[in-house]
Amino acid sequence: MENQQIPDGSSSLDNFFNIAFDESTRAQVRKAAQWARICTLCAFIGYGIALIVAFFGKQVTIGDSEAGIQINNTLRTTTIISSLITIGIGVWINYWLYRFATSAAKGMEAMDSFKTNEGFDSLRRYFKLLGILLIIGLSLAVLFILFNLFR
Repeated sequence: MENQQIPDGSSSLDNFFNIAFDESTRAQVRKAAQWARICTLCAFIGYGIALIVAFFGKQVTIGDSEAGIQINNTLRTTTIISSLITIGIGVWINYWLYRFATSAAKGMEAMDSFKTNEGFDSLRRYFKLLGILLIIGLSLAVLFILFNLFR
């Protein structure tokens, strides 16, 4: 017992994060997973509605002339393409939150540390993607503001 060897693939940090969940913590993780599932399902429903509106929603008409019809068609195409891009990014991000919800809930129910770790890894990816997209969005906003100030 005194001379126990740590397996080759393990480090002291791995042993540090071997956390035991008591009943209260398990209930809180289950509740967080439940709310994550609700949030993702609402987001997926919202993406479906946005897709329906993009394809079948009423468009503002600019005029009945040939140029107005061409502008209307361009606006409709731009709306559909931007909606598809936004929905694609949103589904990609919320997929990781949904994976957290399902894996963490299954892991807590079955007391399976592998499933629980898989769920928390999905949550880590979710926040990592959100952080990256937030940095990109803020950078573009700053560039847009600087561009308009010096124009």
